[in-house]
Amino acid sequence: MKYWQVAVAIFLGLIIALFTLKYANNSWQPPQPSLSREIQADLLPAEFPTELRAKKDTSQPTSSKKDDTFTIAPIHPPQYLPPINNATKNELQYQGDLTNPEAYQAYLDDKEVQLKQAYIAAVDSKVEQLDALLTRGVQAGLPQAQLQEARDKISALQHMQNTLRKELSDN
Repeated sequence: MKYWQVAVAIFLGLIIALFTLKYANNSWQPPQPSLSREIQADLLPAEFPTELRAKKDTSQPTSSKKDDTFTIAPIHPPQYLPPINNATKNELQYQGDLTNPEAYQAYLDDKEVQLKQAYIAAVDSKVEQLDALLTRGVQAGLPQAQLQEARDKISALQHMQNTLRKELSDN
């Protein structure tokens, strides 16, 4: 290492040491919140909501400088708090005997059949939406790769619909 590099390293070390010693005795404390902050009235924008302004502070003697000072009104909790979760409970819960595995399996099979029927019913509306989007894509001149992807999705939905129909008809 060259002498000038050593000198720069020592100089930087001394600066760091001096700042450390200078500020080592100052302990950090979080800022203390004040109960009422004061804002100069002329600093508030014209569109500042008037309901956030409190009346002038008259508890202290007023001076010419104090006349233009307003305090911010305290924040109060809202009058109405909406419920956190409005989810409705599933009305189709199992009502049978939980000690009977055959009855519970029949319930699960029925739920699976309902799910498959809901899928079969939903495919038609989804295919209509995708066809409309595909038509718009052709008119907009989208690349053939994107158009082919849409066609593949439509065919996959219809294939799954046919497969589920066959499964339900076999049962």
